[in-house]
Amino acid sequence: MAKNSITTNEIIGTRVIGGKRGTRRIGKVRRIVFHPKEKRVVGFIVKRPDLLWMFHRKDKFVAIDGYDLIDGRICIRLDADATDRAACKKLGVEWDDCVLWIGLPILTEDGTEFGFVGNVTFNRLTGAVEMVETDAGATSNALLGKRLIPVELITGFKRGVGAAIAQTGKEGVQTDNVEYGAILISDEAKEIVAEGGLAEKAGAATAVAADKAGKAVKKTGEAVNKGAKAVGERAEATKEGFIGFKEEFQKESGTADKKKALEGEVEETESTGEQIGKAVNQGAKAVGKQIKKSKGMFSAFKEEYNKARHDD
Repeated sequence: MAKNSITTNEIIGTRVIGGKRGTRRIGKVRRIVFHPKEKRVVGFIVKRPDLLWMFHRKDKFVAIDGYDLIDGRICIRLDADATDRAACKKLGVEWDDCVLWIGLPILTEDGTEFGFVGNVTFNRLTGAVEMVETDAGATSNALLGKRLIPVELITGFKRGVGAAIAQTGKEGVQTDNVEYGAILISDEAKEIVAEGGLAEKAGAATAVAADKAGKAVKKTGEAVNKGAKAVGERAEATKEGFIGFKEEFQKESGTADKKKALEGEVEETESTGEQIGKAVNQGAKAVGKQIKKSKGMFSAFKEEYNKARHDD
């Protein structure tokens, strides 16, 4: 927000003082008044307290350049043209033509509704509008959020469309001449994403969760790879064990001699069953030697896996 920027929410309800010493209580800001054609604030309507709580006092209009902001309060200057009709004349506006933007419907050029005018940001010295915040009601705002529309996309106030409006300073007064009005914005505003709603927060939370889940999956995969590598190193020894079993079995069983014996060239001195038993025993010893080398294979996997899982 620029140095001299202020919002309508900040101004509405502000205490207004004045008089020769600048200490007399005048009232509180009730409404913000906008230029009938230009995108700027021309002043404020001040609600004055009733006299003795019985006699109604007329509201007072304070021009955008007819006050000073002192200690968070609006202090009306002593200039004759700082308030009311004289102020309008100096500003070059007709009082009855001025507009109250707050609460007016917001429409795009193609007629799309964007809720109503909520908080407006403007330059407190010149009144130039800088940004308009949409308002779709408390429930919609909480769920869907609000859109911040920059002044570049605001076309301005247009009569004859939108909702019924009242004359400045006469809100709530019934009249036979109903006039309609709305704030028009460029179709480009449709691309503006709403902010601050539960939907946006839920989307952000989902994105964070997905990111964390992705990192967890990646980390788990790396841990599995490291554990598997450890198992692979140990498995090589087991592989050698079964190769040794085969070699020892074949050596002890004397496969070639048994073949000759069956052909009548060699006389068997032992039964085939005894030879096979010895061969199995020798092969088993060979496997046992290699298995010792691979002892703790799955323990190695667990150690490597846990280590990788906890690495930052």
